[in-house]
Amino acid sequence: MKKFLVTLLILSAGLLGACSKFNKIRKSKDPIEKYNAAIEYYEKKSYDKALILLEETEPLLRGKKEYEKAQYLMAQAYFKNKEYEMASYTFKRFYETYPRSEWAEECLYMHAFSLYSQSPESELDQKPTLEAIQSIQRYLNTYPQSSKTEEANKIIEELRSKLEKKAYEQALLYYKNSNYKAAIKAMTNFQKDFPDSAYMEEILYKRIECAYNLARESIFSKQKERLQETLELCDEYKDKFPQSKYLKEIQDISALATRQMAELNKIDNQQQN
Repeated sequence: MKKFLVTLLILSAGLLGACSKFNKIRKSKDPIEKYNAAIEYYEKKSYDKALILLEETEPLLRGKKEYEKAQYLMAQAYFKNKEYEMASYTFKRFYETYPRSEWAEECLYMHAFSLYSQSPESELDQKPTLEAIQSIQRYLNTYPQSSKTEEANKIIEELRSKLEKKAYEQALLYYKNSNYKAAIKAMTNFQKDFPDSAYMEEILYKRIECAYNLARESIFSKQKERLQETLELCDEYKDKFPQSKYLKEIQDISALATRQMAELNKIDNQQQN
């Protein structure tokens, strides 16, 4: 028990001493002293303390040679501290302020990587994901010979997969809620945006279901046009996926739509006569 208390007292004294040293540095009127201390804390991976000192000295270092490195370290400390929003902003600001710096390329990449680190799960709003893709593409366009090209392209592929899943889930939600117009629009956009998707066979089948149900529930004057659209979608689907597991369902829908078209044509002829 005594050994434990002694150890605890030693640790407490050490922590108090460290805090006392840090507080003393914070009170210093010399920005260079605080800047040098910030570098020491950064190198020891004490990013919280490094950030506090860098943020306090930033306005005092403006115009001095140390300012550039202070900005770079601040951005890196934000990132290492998992403050990705501040990191992305600070990396971008650094690149725009020092485009010829030895750290410029790294900062442009880290700006994009910080946005990538903010990208949420697919069910959430994907605005950060879109921003990350745009930023990574900007990096690749600016530095086409970069050693990070392969890594950057893999990140874009990962982010696009997330957008693909989000678009798929959104289209499916409209489908499940029988919101046929919204589902058809979402599925048509999905086909344009992700033509090689593994979900395509299912999405296009469900689009035909939605098209048929929309036609069936439409007012009389729109039924023929929408049934014709359904039949055209069925023909396109059979050409695209001749071995589809949904082929029987597609044929059934096509047969129903054809029969209903014939009935509508019969009614039209009767009305004309």
